[in-house]
Amino acid sequence: MKRNKRKVSFGPITVMIVIGIFLSVLSFVLNKIQFQSYTTDPETLETTVVTVRNIFSKEGIQFLFGESISNFRALEPLAVIVVSLIAVTILEVSGLFHAIVGNFNNPKPWLITFLTLFVSMVASAIGDYSYAILFPLVAILYQYFHRDPKLGIMTVFIGVTMGYGTGILYSYQDIVLGRMAETASLDVLGSYSFGSWSMIYMEVVAAIILSIIGSFLIEKKLSKKMKRTDEKEWIRSPKALKVTIAVFLFFLLLLLYAIIPGLPFSGWLLDTNAETYMEKLFGPEAPFREGFLVILLGITLICGYIYGKISRNIKSSREYNQAISLTFQNTGFIFAGLFFFSIMYNILEWTQISDVFTLRLINLLGNNQMNGIFLISLIFLISILITILNPSTVHNWLLASPIFVPLLVRANISPSFSLMIFKAADSIGKCFTPLYVFLIVMIGFLYKYDTQDDDIQLFGTMRKIMPVVLWLSLVWFIIIVGWSLLGFKIGIGAASTL
Repeated sequence: MKRNKRKVSFGPITVMIVIGIFLSVLSFVLNKIQFQSYTTDPETLETTVVTVRNIFSKEGIQFLFGESISNFRALEPLAVIVVSLIAVTILEVSGLFHAIVGNFNNPKPWLITFLTLFVSMVASAIGDYSYAILFPLVAILYQYFHRDPKLGIMTVFIGVTMGYGTGILYSYQDIVLGRMAETASLDVLGSYSFGSWSMIYMEVVAAIILSIIGSFLIEKKLSKKMKRTDEKEWIRSPKALKVTIAVFLFFLLLLLYAIIPGLPFSGWLLDTNAETYMEKLFGPEAPFREGFLVILLGITLICGYIYGKISRNIKSSREYNQAISLTFQNTGFIFAGLFFFSIMYNILEWTQISDVFTLRLINLLGNNQMNGIFLISLIFLISILITILNPSTVHNWLLASPIFVPLLVRANISPSFSLMIFKAADSIGKCFTPLYVFLIVMIGFLYKYDTQDDDIQLFGTMRKIMPVVLWLSLVWFIIIVGWSLLGFKIGIGAASTL
C-alpha cells in the first residue's frame, strides 16, 4: 500500500528567517577570508576599499538587537500601506467605488488586464506609493468584475516593477539618476547635460509594447489558474454620486492650486527651494511628497462618508467607524512579513555583502574593450544581477555609473541611453529577487484576498509570475538592442548614440 507523500513547503516568513541566517553565516565567512572590493568617487577620484562586515562581531550584534525595531519603524512601505488600506476600504464599504465602476458593463478580460498593466507602469512615476495604492484598489476592481483579486495584485506587481524602466511621466528618481549619469560622464565628455525628458520617447513606446504583450501573457499564463469571485451588492444612488463628485472636484481643485507655483497663495505644498518642478513636488523636503497619502485619505474619508450616508450604505457614524476597522481584516501577514523582511534586509545592508559582490561584478568591466551590442548585453546582464543582490535602484546606480557610463560613452553610447539600459535591467532584476520589499507586500495582499486557502509561498509566488516576467525580460532586451541598432532618438534632445 502506497503512502501519499506530503510536499514540504516553507512559508514566506520561514524563508526570510533562513535567508537572514544564511546572510549572517556568509558575512562571518567572507569577513574571515577578507573578501573585499573597491569603489572610486567620480568627483574626487578617491578610491575606497569596501569589505564584508561580520554580523557576529560586537558591532554587528549591537546593530542586530539594538536597531531592529527602529529599522522596522523606518520602513517606508509600512505607513504608506496603512493609509492606503484605510482609504480603499472606505471607498469599498461606502459603495462609492462600485458606483464609479458600475458604468463599465463587463469589459473584456484582456482589456482589464491591459489597463491594469498600463496604469501600473504609468503610476511608477510616483514611486513606491503606486504599489500601496494599486494593490488594494485593483483587488476590489477585479472582485467587481468577478475576477480573482489575486490575479489583479500579481498584475499590478508586474506592471509597476517592470514600469520602473518605463513611464509616461518622468519621476524624481529619474532626476537623481540622471544627475549621477551626468557626473559620471564628465571625465570623458567634459560637459553633458541630462534633460528630464531625454528618455521619454523610448519609455512611452516600451510601456505600450510591454503592456500589450504582458496582457496577452498574463491572460494565457496566469488567468486560467485563478478562480472567479462573487461581488457584493451595494445600494447605488445617482443623487449621492452627484453630490460626492461635486465635493471631490472642489478638493481636487484645491489640491491642484496647492501644487501650482506662481499664483497668489498657491504652491504651499511645494518645496520652493528646489530647482525643477518634479523636485518641488517629490523632493525629500517637499510637503506634497509626505502629505500626498494623507491628503488622499482625507478626501476619501469625506467623499466616502457623504456617498455612504446619502445612499444609505452607511447608516450611522458608528457603522462608519466599524467600516474603517475592517481595513486590517486578514492583513496580519503584511505587517509580520515586513518586520522579518526589515531584519533580513538590514543584515544584508549592514554586512555590505551585496555591495562587495556588486562592485566585483562592476569592476570586471573596468578594462573591457568590447563595444556595441556585446557591451550593451553584458552591462544589461550585470545590471540585472546587481539588482538581484540588492534592489535599491539609486544605491546601485551610485556604485555602477562611474564605470558603466564612461565605458559606454567610449563606445559612442550616450549617458541617457546608458541610464535607460540600467533602468530596464533594474526593473527586471526586481522581479527576480526575494530581497525586494514589495514582493513581500504583494504576498501579504495575496493572503488578504485568499479565499481558497491556497498555500501561498515566497518562491512559489515568484514561480507563478516567472513565465510572464521571463518573456517580458526578453521583450525589454529586444527593445534595448533594437533601439540601439536603429539609432532612434530616445527622448527630447537625446539619442542612443553621441
